[in-house]
Amino acid sequence: MPLAYISWRVDVHREIFGIPFFPHGVLIAVGFLAGSWVLSRYVRRIGVSQDALWDVVTWVLIGSLIGTRLLWVLGNWSSLSSPAEALMIWHGGMTLYGGILGGLIAGVWKARKYGLPIVPMLDYAAPALALGLVFGRVSDLITGDHLGKPTTLPWGFKYVGGNPPGIAPPIGAIVHPVALYDLLSVSILLVVLVVFLRKSRAAGSAAALFALWYATGRLFTDFLREDPIRAFGMTGTQLASGAVIPAVLLWLVLRDRRGRERAPAPVEESAPRSTAA
Repeated sequence: MPLAYISWRVDVHREIFGIPFFPHGVLIAVGFLAGSWVLSRYVRRIGVSQDALWDVVTWVLIGSLIGTRLLWVLGNWSSLSSPAEALMIWHGGMTLYGGILGGLIAGVWKARKYGLPIVPMLDYAAPALALGLVFGRVSDLITGDHLGKPTTLPWGFKYVGGNPPGIAPPIGAIVHPVALYDLLSVSILLVVLVVFLRKSRAAGSAAALFALWYATGRLFTDFLREDPIRAFGMTGTQLASGAVIPAVLLWLVLRDRRGRERAPAPVEESAPRSTAA
């Protein structure tokens, strides 16, 4: 048994002055708005109008909502009682990668309509997304989402009851606080990205940093989750992360190679002719 642990009562529902609300939904909405505001500050550097940006952000929201549910449905189709249940977002769950992918597709499509610089905008979206994830992980801690496997580590989370999403561990069980691990990781990533973007970088570098950092983190922390195993002893998120990492590295190699191919050849200066005195 650990000498110490962290603990609080978790619940998907909370009340303020007798008014019920869902912390997860509220904090995700706050995180999205906060991230959008950060993005709006960054894109001023590249001359993107605020009207165009908020139109793009609206489509990112729509794409994220569709993608986050759609990917979960595809991965859990066999557990649905009927096709209609796929539309019941209050039943089952959602996936972060689906939300990112859906938002990316919708956002890029709309940004192209405006003729906006896609890759630089993705760079500035990286810290915005990291900030949104910080709010999301805080909500996970409040609701008890992503309670992990049993542990004897001193920072384990002791489940004392409540109404968490998903299957709850036994009362008194001490488990990995996976959401806390993710919160620490994305918080550090947010700081790194803000510092990283203070200097001029090759287009796509910040977006690649976000993707590699987050995918690598999920590749390891998902071993501590109680999520269903999909293939090769890994969860669906781990499989997705395992595909993201080589894809991003390949893109970086191709980007740098194209940059070298397009770089103009250096101009050689002719040596000055000496004149006889």
